[in-house]
Amino acid sequence: MHAEALARHTPEARSVSGTVDELLPDLLRDDAPVHLHFTDRVFGDSATAAADTIARLARVRPVSVTLHDIPQPSDGHAFEARRAAYARVADLARTVIVSSASERRQLERFVAADVTAVFVDPLPIDPPEPGEWAAARRHPANGIPSVAMLGFLYPGKGHDRVIAALEGVRTPVDVVALGRPSDGHDDLVPALNAAARALGHSFSATGFLPDAALTRAAREVTVPVVAPSHVSASGSVGRWIASGRKPLVTPHPFFEELAARAPWALTLTDDLPTALARALEDPAATWIDPAAWDVTQVPGTAAAAAMQWERITGDRLTPRRGAL
Repeated sequence: MHAEALARHTPEARSVSGTVDELLPDLLRDDAPVHLHFTDRVFGDSATAAADTIARLARVRPVSVTLHDIPQPSDGHAFEARRAAYARVADLARTVIVSSASERRQLERFVAADVTAVFVDPLPIDPPEPGEWAAARRHPANGIPSVAMLGFLYPGKGHDRVIAALEGVRTPVDVVALGRPSDGHDDLVPALNAAARALGHSFSATGFLPDAALTRAAREVTVPVVAPSHVSASGSVGRWIASGRKPLVTPHPFFEELAARAPWALTLTDDLPTALARALEDPAATWIDPAAWDVTQVPGTAAAAAMQWERITGDRLTPRRGAL
Protein backbone atom coordinates (compact mmCIF):
# COMPACT_ATOMS: atom_id res chain seq x y z
CA MET A 1 0.00 0.00 0.00
CA HIS A 2 2.87 2.35 0.83
CA ALA A 3 4.59 1.67 -2.50
CA GLU A 4 1.36 2.05 -4.47
CA ALA A 5 0.57 5.37 -2.78
CA LEU A 6 4.02 6.74 -3.65
CA ALA A 7 3.67 5.47 -7.22
CA ARG A 8 0.36 7.31 -7.68
CA HIS A 9 2.18 10.54 -6.82
CA THR A 10 5.12 9.89 -9.17
CA PRO A 11 3.80 10.64 -12.68
CA GLU A 12 7.35 10.85 -14.04
CA ALA A 13 7.80 7.10 -13.60
CA ARG A 14 6.09 4.01 -14.91
CA SER A 15 4.88 1.78 -12.10
CA VAL A 16 3.95 -1.88 -12.21
CA SER A 17 2.37 -4.24 -9.71
CA GLY A 18 1.82 -7.97 -9.53
CA THR A 19 3.54 -11.06 -8.23
CA VAL A 20 7.26 -11.46 -8.73
CA ASP A 21 6.66 -14.43 -11.03
CA GLU A 22 4.36 -12.31 -13.19
CA LEU A 23 6.65 -9.29 -13.38
CA LEU A 24 10.15 -10.73 -13.43
CA PRO A 25 10.33 -11.66 -17.14
CA ASP A 26 9.49 -8.09 -18.21
CA LEU A 27 11.74 -6.57 -15.56
CA LEU A 28 14.66 -8.61 -16.82
CA ARG A 29 14.13 -7.44 -20.41
CA ASP A 30 14.64 -3.74 -19.56
CA ASP A 31 17.77 -1.85 -18.57
CA ALA A 32 16.17 1.30 -17.10
CA PRO A 33 16.58 1.99 -13.36
CA VAL A 34 14.10 0.19 -11.12
CA HIS A 35 13.12 1.03 -7.54
CA LEU A 36 11.81 -1.76 -5.32
CA HIS A 37 10.02 -1.70 -1.99
CA PHE A 38 11.67 -4.77 -0.56
CA THR A 39 10.63 -7.23 2.09
CA ASP A 40 11.88 -10.78 1.73
CA ARG A 41 8.40 -12.27 2.10
CA VAL A 42 7.30 -10.63 -1.14
CA PHE A 43 10.27 -11.36 -3.38
CA GLY A 44 10.76 -15.08 -2.82
CA ASP A 45 9.72 -18.25 -1.05
CA SER A 46 12.63 -17.75 1.32
CA ALA A 47 14.91 -14.90 2.32
CA THR A 48 17.70 -16.40 0.21
CA ALA A 49 15.42 -16.70 -2.83
CA ALA A 50 14.30 -13.10 -2.38
CA ALA A 51 17.89 -11.88 -2.43
CA ASP A 52 18.55 -14.05 -5.50
CA THR A 53 15.70 -12.24 -7.29
CA ILE A 54 17.26 -8.85 -6.57
CA ALA A 55 20.64 -10.14 -7.72
CA ARG A 56 19.15 -11.23 -11.06
CA LEU A 57 17.68 -7.77 -11.57
CA ALA A 58 20.88 -6.00 -10.50
CA ARG A 59 22.84 -7.86 -13.18
CA VAL A 60 20.81 -6.24 -15.98
CA ARG A 61 19.65 -2.85 -14.62
CA PRO A 62 20.40 -0.34 -11.85
CA VAL A 63 18.43 -1.22 -8.69
CA SER A 64 17.49 0.98 -5.74
CA VAL A 65 15.49 -0.21 -2.75
CA THR A 66 13.39 0.91 0.16
CA LEU A 67 13.90 -1.75 2.82
CA HIS A 68 10.99 -2.80 5.03
CA ASP A 69 10.74 -5.28 7.94
CA ILE A 70 14.41 -5.02 8.84
CA PRO A 71 15.69 -8.31 10.38
CA GLN A 72 16.10 -8.44 14.14
CA PRO A 73 16.91 -11.25 16.61
CA SER A 74 13.23 -11.57 17.62
CA ASP A 75 12.67 -13.12 14.17
CA GLY A 76 13.86 -16.33 15.82
CA HIS A 77 15.12 -19.14 13.62
CA ALA A 78 14.61 -17.03 10.46
CA PHE A 79 16.90 -14.24 11.66
CA GLU A 80 20.22 -15.45 10.26
CA ALA A 81 18.84 -16.14 6.77
CA ARG A 82 17.00 -12.81 6.72
CA ARG A 83 20.09 -10.96 7.97
CA ALA A 84 22.23 -12.42 5.19
CA ALA A 85 19.58 -11.66 2.57
CA TYR A 86 19.18 -8.01 3.59
CA ALA A 87 22.94 -7.52 3.73
CA ARG A 88 23.18 -8.85 0.18
CA VAL A 89 20.32 -6.67 -1.10
CA ALA A 90 21.77 -3.54 0.54
CA ASP A 91 25.10 -4.27 -1.11
CA LEU A 92 23.51 -4.79 -4.54
CA ALA A 93 21.45 -1.58 -4.48
CA ARG A 94 22.86 1.72 -5.71
CA THR A 95 20.51 3.61 -3.33
CA VAL A 96 19.06 2.36 -0.03
CA ILE A 97 16.17 4.02 1.82
CA VAL A 98 14.64 3.11 5.18
CA SER A 99 11.64 4.65 6.93
CA SER A 100 13.06 5.59 10.32
CA ALA A 101 16.30 6.32 12.10
CA SER A 102 15.64 3.30 14.31
CA GLU A 103 15.48 1.11 11.19
CA ARG A 104 18.78 2.55 10.06
CA ARG A 105 20.28 1.60 13.43
CA GLN A 106 18.78 -1.90 13.13
CA LEU A 107 20.31 -2.24 9.67
CA GLU A 108 23.72 -1.34 11.06
CA ARG A 109 23.45 -3.37 14.27
CA PHE A 110 21.70 -6.55 13.14
CA VAL A 111 22.47 -6.75 9.41
CA ALA A 112 25.99 -5.34 9.66
CA ALA A 113 25.33 -3.18 6.62
CA ASP A 114 27.25 -0.02 5.80
CA VAL A 115 24.68 2.69 6.57
CA THR A 116 26.81 5.74 5.82
CA ALA A 117 24.87 6.36 2.60
CA VAL A 118 21.47 5.02 3.71
CA PHE A 119 18.67 7.61 3.54
CA VAL A 120 15.97 7.93 6.21
CA ASP A 121 12.63 9.04 4.76
CA PRO A 122 9.70 8.82 7.23
CA LEU A 123 6.55 6.97 6.28
CA PRO A 124 4.08 9.54 4.91
CA ILE A 125 0.76 10.23 6.61
CA ASP A 126 -1.97 12.23 4.89
CA PRO A 127 -4.42 14.15 7.08
CA PRO A 128 -8.06 13.01 7.11
CA GLU A 129 -10.78 14.72 5.10
CA PRO A 130 -11.80 17.61 7.40
CA GLY A 131 -15.57 17.17 7.29
CA GLU A 132 -15.56 13.44 8.00
CA TRP A 133 -12.90 13.94 10.67
CA ALA A 134 -14.97 16.57 12.46
CA ALA A 135 -18.15 14.52 12.24
CA ALA A 136 -16.46 11.44 13.70
CA ARG A 137 -15.04 13.45 16.61
CA ARG A 138 -18.48 14.86 17.42
CA HIS A 139 -20.15 11.45 17.54
CA PRO A 140 -18.27 9.07 19.85
CA ALA A 141 -19.09 5.37 19.79
CA ASN A 142 -21.96 4.14 21.96
CA GLY A 143 -22.51 0.82 23.72
CA ILE A 144 -19.77 -1.38 25.15
CA PRO A 145 -16.43 0.45 24.95
CA SER A 146 -13.83 -1.02 22.64
CA VAL A 147 -10.05 -1.13 22.52
CA ALA A 148 -8.67 -1.89 19.09
CA MET A 149 -5.45 -2.72 17.28
CA LEU A 150 -5.10 -2.31 13.54
CA GLY A 151 -3.54 -4.61 10.96
CA PHE A 152 -2.71 -8.29 10.69
CA LEU A 153 -3.08 -10.48 13.77
CA TYR A 154 0.06 -12.49 14.58
CA PRO A 155 2.20 -13.39 17.61
CA GLY A 156 4.02 -10.36 18.95
CA LYS A 157 1.53 -7.80 17.56
CA GLY A 158 0.50 -6.99 21.14
CA HIS A 159 -3.09 -8.19 21.42
CA ASP A 160 -2.18 -10.35 24.41
CA ARG A 161 -0.43 -7.40 26.10
CA VAL A 162 -3.50 -5.23 25.69
CA ILE A 163 -5.82 -7.89 27.10
CA ALA A 164 -3.55 -8.35 30.12
CA ALA A 165 -3.45 -4.57 30.64
CA LEU A 166 -7.25 -4.53 30.98
CA GLU A 167 -7.19 -6.77 34.05
CA GLY A 168 -8.02 -3.88 36.38
CA VAL A 169 -10.90 -2.55 34.24
CA ARG A 170 -14.10 -3.82 35.84
CA THR A 171 -16.61 -2.86 33.14
CA PRO A 172 -16.69 -5.12 30.05
CA VAL A 173 -14.53 -4.06 27.10
CA ASP A 174 -14.54 -5.42 23.57
CA VAL A 175 -10.95 -5.93 22.40
CA VAL A 176 -10.95 -5.84 18.61
CA ALA A 177 -8.40 -6.64 15.92
CA LEU A 178 -9.19 -4.52 12.86
CA GLY A 179 -7.97 -7.01 10.30
CA ARG A 180 -7.46 -10.72 9.79
CA PRO A 181 -5.04 -13.23 11.26
CA SER A 182 -1.85 -13.72 9.29
CA ASP A 183 -1.68 -17.02 7.43
CA GLY A 184 -1.30 -19.88 9.89
CA HIS A 185 -2.42 -17.91 12.94
CA ASP A 186 -6.20 -18.38 12.96
CA ASP A 187 -5.84 -20.18 16.29
CA LEU A 188 -4.99 -16.88 17.96
CA VAL A 189 -8.59 -15.64 17.82
CA PRO A 190 -10.14 -18.26 20.13
CA ALA A 191 -7.08 -18.23 22.39
CA LEU A 192 -7.19 -14.45 22.81
CA ASN A 193 -10.95 -14.52 23.30
CA ALA A 194 -10.54 -17.06 26.11
CA ALA A 195 -7.91 -14.85 27.75
CA ALA A 196 -10.15 -11.80 27.46
CA ARG A 197 -13.22 -13.60 28.82
CA ALA A 198 -11.24 -14.76 31.84
CA LEU A 199 -10.92 -11.04 32.71
CA GLY A 200 -14.56 -10.19 31.94
CA HIS A 201 -13.90 -8.84 28.46
CA SER A 202 -14.12 -10.23 24.91
CA PHE A 203 -11.88 -10.45 21.84
CA SER A 204 -12.75 -10.61 18.15
CA ALA A 205 -11.18 -10.01 14.74
CA THR A 206 -13.09 -8.22 11.99
CA GLY A 207 -11.42 -10.04 9.11
CA PHE A 208 -10.04 -8.13 6.13
CA LEU A 209 -11.45 -4.61 5.82
CA PRO A 210 -11.30 -2.64 2.54
CA ASP A 211 -9.75 0.78 2.78
CA ALA A 212 -12.90 2.84 3.41
CA ALA A 213 -14.28 0.29 5.86
CA LEU A 214 -11.00 0.26 7.77
CA THR A 215 -11.11 4.04 8.16
CA ARG A 216 -14.71 3.89 9.39
CA ALA A 217 -13.84 1.17 11.88
CA ALA A 218 -10.80 3.11 13.11
CA ARG A 219 -13.09 6.03 13.91
CA GLU A 220 -15.75 3.97 15.62
CA VAL A 221 -13.61 2.30 18.30
CA THR A 222 -13.26 3.90 21.72
CA VAL A 223 -9.50 3.56 22.21
CA PRO A 224 -6.86 2.90 19.51
CA VAL A 225 -3.70 1.09 20.63
CA VAL A 226 -0.37 0.07 19.11
CA ALA A 227 1.56 -2.26 21.45
CA PRO A 228 3.79 -4.68 19.49
CA SER A 229 6.66 -6.51 21.10
CA HIS A 230 8.87 -5.67 18.12
CA VAL A 231 8.53 -3.39 15.11
CA SER A 232 10.74 -1.69 12.54
CA ALA A 233 8.57 1.09 11.06
CA SER A 234 4.89 0.67 11.69
CA GLY A 235 2.23 1.32 9.09
CA SER A 236 -0.41 0.60 11.74
CA VAL A 237 0.35 3.69 13.78
CA GLY A 238 0.31 5.77 10.60
CA ARG A 239 -3.09 4.43 9.67
CA TRP A 240 -4.52 5.38 13.06
CA ILE A 241 -3.12 8.89 12.66
CA ALA A 242 -4.41 9.20 9.09
CA SER A 243 -7.87 8.36 10.47
CA GLY A 244 -7.63 11.27 12.89
CA ARG A 245 -6.94 9.11 15.93
CA LYS A 246 -4.23 9.65 18.55
CA PRO A 247 -3.32 6.07 19.52
CA LEU A 248 -1.82 4.85 22.76
CA VAL A 249 1.62 3.51 21.90
CA THR A 250 4.05 1.47 23.98
CA PRO A 251 7.77 2.35 24.07
CA HIS A 252 9.91 1.47 21.07
CA PRO A 253 12.64 3.48 19.32
CA PHE A 254 10.46 3.98 16.22
CA PHE A 255 7.50 5.28 18.22
CA GLU A 256 9.76 7.43 20.39
CA GLU A 257 11.22 8.92 17.22
CA LEU A 258 7.74 9.73 15.90
CA ALA A 259 6.61 11.12 19.27
CA ALA A 260 9.62 13.44 19.39
CA ARG A 261 8.87 14.67 15.89
CA ALA A 262 5.08 14.94 16.20
CA PRO A 263 3.92 14.71 19.84
CA TRP A 264 0.38 15.67 18.85
CA ALA A 265 -0.01 12.47 16.82
CA LEU A 266 0.25 9.76 19.48
CA THR A 267 0.37 9.14 23.23
CA LEU A 268 3.49 7.27 24.28
CA THR A 269 3.08 5.36 27.55
CA ASP A 270 5.16 2.96 29.61
CA ASP A 271 2.14 2.23 31.83
CA LEU A 272 -0.38 0.65 29.48
CA PRO A 273 -2.95 -0.39 32.17
CA THR A 274 -3.21 3.15 33.53
CA ALA A 275 -3.23 4.73 30.05
CA LEU A 276 -6.00 2.39 28.87
CA ALA A 277 -8.13 3.10 31.94
CA ARG A 278 -7.75 6.86 31.45
CA ALA A 279 -8.51 6.68 27.73
CA LEU A 280 -11.64 4.60 28.34
CA GLU A 281 -12.82 7.30 30.75
CA ASP A 282 -11.88 10.14 28.35
CA PRO A 283 -12.06 8.89 24.73
CA ALA A 284 -11.84 12.49 23.44
CA ALA A 285 -8.13 12.35 24.29
CA THR A 286 -7.68 9.66 21.62
CA TRP A 287 -8.52 12.10 18.80
CA ILE A 288 -5.99 14.40 17.14
CA ASP A 289 -6.77 18.10 17.32
CA PRO A 290 -6.93 19.22 13.66
CA ALA A 291 -5.30 22.53 14.61
CA ALA A 292 -2.24 20.63 15.85
CA TRP A 293 -1.54 18.81 12.57
CA ASP A 294 1.83 19.98 11.25
CA VAL A 295 2.81 18.85 7.74
CA THR A 296 6.42 19.85 8.40
CA GLN A 297 6.60 17.16 11.09
CA VAL A 298 4.66 14.46 9.23
CA PRO A 299 5.14 14.49 5.44
CA GLY A 300 2.19 13.69 3.19
CA THR A 301 2.35 11.17 0.38
CA ALA A 302 3.01 13.75 -2.35
CA ALA A 303 6.00 15.16 -0.45
CA ALA A 304 7.30 11.67 0.30
CA ALA A 305 6.98 10.66 -3.36
CA ALA A 306 8.94 13.72 -4.45
CA MET A 307 11.66 12.91 -1.93
CA GLN A 308 11.80 9.28 -3.07
CA TRP A 309 12.15 10.42 -6.68
CA GLU A 310 15.02 12.72 -5.79
CA ARG A 311 16.76 9.94 -3.83
CA ILE A 312 16.60 7.42 -6.66
CA THR A 313 17.29 9.75 -9.59
CA GLY A 314 19.43 12.43 -7.98
CA ASP A 315 17.43 14.99 -9.93
CA ARG A 316 14.54 16.96 -8.45
CA LEU A 317 13.72 19.19 -11.42
CA THR A 318 14.29 17.02 -14.48
CA PRO A 319 13.34 13.42 -13.62
CA ARG A 320 14.75 10.69 -15.80
CA ARG A 321 12.20 9.27 -18.15
CA GLY A 322 11.90 5.52 -18.28
CA ALA A 323 12.71 4.85 -14.62
CA LEU A 324 10.40 2.31 -13.02
